[in-house]
This record gives sequence, C-alpha cells and structure tokens, in this order.
Amino acid sequence: MDRKISFFSYEQCFESYQKRIESIRQHRINGETIIAKPVLMVAIIDAIDSNVFTSNQFVINDWLERHYKMLMSQYAKDSQFDGTTEIDKPFWHLETDGFWHLNYQGEQLSKSHTPSKRWLKDNVEFAYFDESLWILLQNKTWRTKLRDYIIEHKLTDGFWSGKMAAEGLSILVAILLAA
Repeated sequence: MDRKISFFSYEQCFESYQKRIESIRQHRINGETIIAKPVLMVAIIDAIDSNVFTSNQFVINDWLERHYKMLMSQYAKDSQFDGTTEIDKPFWHLETDGFWHLNYQGEQLSKSHTPSKRWLKDNVEFAYFDESLWILLQNKTWRTKLRDYIIEHKLTDGFWSGKMAAEGLSILVAILLAA
C-alpha cells in the first residue's frame, strides 16, 4: 500500500538518506570494500516491496536470509570483494550508521564484538529504520528510487570504477607532489 503523508517532503527525505547512505561505513579487507550493508538495505527494501515486512520491524527470517544471500552472490561478482558476508554482520553493524536501530529484548553487547545469528535472534526483538525513512519506503516510487540509488552508488561497476579512478588519481597526485 502506498502511503501518502501530508506535509512530508519525500524529496528532502530522499536527499537526506542519499547522503547518509553515501557515508555508510563499510569495512575493508585487504583494500577491498565489503558490500554487506548496502546489500542488506536492498534486501529489506525488496522485502517491504514484497509485503514480507509490513511494519517498521525487521527480523532475520528465512525469506530475508535467502534473498540477502542471493543479492550478495549477485553483487559480489560486481564488486572488488568476491567473498560473501553472512547476514548477521550487516544486521548488527548497520546500527552504527545512525538510521538502523536494534530493539533489544535481552542483553546488549558492545559494537566491537559481532554476535552470532543465534544471539541476534535471542536478544534482538527486531530492527527498525528511522521513522522518516520508513515513511519514505512506504511510497513505491521513492522506495524504488532509493533501491536504485543504493545499487548504483554502492553495488555496481560504475561505483567501483569511479572509486578506483579516484584512488588512482590520489596516488598520481601524491607521486607528483613527491617529485
């Protein structure tokens, strides 16, 4: 169901979350960026689109886990990092980016430790987005725009080649300055 809210600026909300998504902290291994957080976001958006989640409460269920693995497999081919990351890692660490929150039903751990999927299921009742992001995702047009933005800017060849070109330019500038 597309939900239309009076006095809510979808455009401003979208622009705000574009910036926040652009600055998602992604772990790097041997210089290669892990794509798990953006993949989880796309999987959640797809789950909303498929009515798997109809409220702003997300759990690791069979549908989400299967879809996440499929997307990881698909986009890992396009990224520099060809390994896959289990769903528990982005589900846990996305909270550090400020718009994804965990509602605990048990003990909390420090963010320096990644808990197991079993621990998450036992101690996190659900995860949820900021209310403004949830409202944005209720509108199919804006949901699709955000999904496309994440794919284009975080998961596809254009992102990686632009990133590599920028890193190459930085190296070239460093060499020229040293000369």
